[in-house]
Amino acid sequence: MKKVRWIVLALVVVLAAALAVGCAGQKKSADADTTGTGKPIDTIKIGLGGDPASTDPAFAYDYTNNPPCNQISESLLKYDYEDQLQPYLCESWEEVDPLTYVYNVRSNVTFSDGTPMTMEDVLYSIERYRDPDIASYLMWMYDSVDTIEQTGDWQFTVKLQTADALWKHTFATTAGHILQKAYCEEVGDKLGKPGTGTIGTGAYVIESWDPGSQMTLTYNPSYWNAAEEGEPDVKTLIFQFIEEDSTRVMAAASKQIDINVSTPVDMKSDIDKAEGVELRKFPSAGLTFLAFNCRKAPFDDVNVRRAIASALDLASIQENIVKDYGEPTNWMALPATMFTFEKESWEAFEASDRIVKYEYNIEKAKEYLAQSSKPDGFKCTLMVDSTSTFQSMGLAIQQTLKEIGIEVELWKVTNVEAVDYEFGKDIDDKGIRPYDMGLYEWFSDFPDPSGDLVPIFKSTNAGAGGSNTSCLDNKDVDKLLDEQAQLSDDAKRTELMQDALNIITDQIPLVVMDHPNYLISVSDNVKEVNFDPFWIWNFYVKDFKMATK
Repeated sequence: MKKVRWIVLALVVVLAAALAVGCAGQKKSADADTTGTGKPIDTIKIGLGGDPASTDPAFAYDYTNNPPCNQISESLLKYDYEDQLQPYLCESWEEVDPLTYVYNVRSNVTFSDGTPMTMEDVLYSIERYRDPDIASYLMWMYDSVDTIEQTGDWQFTVKLQTADALWKHTFATTAGHILQKAYCEEVGDKLGKPGTGTIGTGAYVIESWDPGSQMTLTYNPSYWNAAEEGEPDVKTLIFQFIEEDSTRVMAAASKQIDINVSTPVDMKSDIDKAEGVELRKFPSAGLTFLAFNCRKAPFDDVNVRRAIASALDLASIQENIVKDYGEPTNWMALPATMFTFEKESWEAFEASDRIVKYEYNIEKAKEYLAQSSKPDGFKCTLMVDSTSTFQSMGLAIQQTLKEIGIEVELWKVTNVEAVDYEFGKDIDDKGIRPYDMGLYEWFSDFPDPSGDLVPIFKSTNAGAGGSNTSCLDNKDVDKLLDEQAQLSDDAKRTELMQDALNIITDQIPLVVMDHPNYLISVSDNVKEVNFDPFWIWNFYVKDFKMATK
């Protein structure tokens, strides 16, 4: 494909109706102000649900870190606003055969400090994402790579060990962002941190970064692509770090911030009532789930996992907590937005009894627990981040599990900490993660069902830097996921992925709570802004159009 992530035309069809809800309102026009200057507003404020941990693209993999990172550094390829793969720092690329990809890099790119981007910078950056000592959150995307070698003055070639249906998407993510090698080596472990930051090729540079408060970026008029793109409306971009949901929503409702990238569903009415602010809802390509640590007793016992799954009243949680924030899951670890090929087959599979459904049944839950290694119950912890939705979910899980003799202590962490744990923070030398259970979200990086399945369920992603939060280690699942990745036949790939899901739902390493929607508020200071299910990769403030002053 030549569109990263969702280069599949089918995705556009799948999302068309759903995006009408979000995108129809996405391009919001403001009435002309005949009394003002007629110039566009040049400053925008965006509320984030916490402090970015880093501007290093190696660790930009969530909705706190990516929005700033995408302005500072850029990728070799990119998704356009129809989620089609396009050249970016590369001027062209080609899939020569299933194992060989050739990339032709632009020769006219400069970093934000004015120095030219070289092939040495390019090769250094992408090899860095592969380096296990760095433990990049994107490292898993390089698992199939054999070699990366320069094959021309401005050309490099990637050779894969085995065919990989997902590889073509990698360079449109932060795993394809290019940084200045000399600066990376100069600052070492301080790279991406406050006071140090990164030097990339992006349109904006950090003017100030006050941890716990905000980060201010300013436009670089010497941006390498300024002549072609023209100057953006936004010259100053302020990211405000507001962890408390109610405070962030209040700031959005009063237009102290122009965009709030995360609006809790129970605060939706505050935005609905606000003047000059619109709440936009559109589907994601992800899932919210309760992960069991399958390498840690007693969660290594499938009957313990089945007991908990049977004790959860997902319908009640959906009605009373999730609401508009997400869609019911039908126990499927894939949202419908990911049925990007063989749609009818996926729909039939979802409705079939091949997907094991642990319906809410306290007596059945007790039966499973009686068959387990902990028939009399036990105590455990549940990691939840600071968002109000997850806090409420955690309390609901805590309450219902009491009915079967499981005492749950909520382990509350920040959103940034939760992401760190999702990628193996504090994993021990035996590969065991510190949590018993955790509430997490995962959003596919690519418009392909395996973009959800491989990162979450393949055993090689259970270690440091990996996103297999349940630490599932099933050889049959691994084999099926590996086999499908090497095929170009979508029907056969679908069959193999469905076989893997059949095993996964039987073994229940996690409970899918819902398929999230995005709820993003936008003030009428913003005239035109684009969102889609994969906006984490193509959130470019330089493309925003602002209302006039």
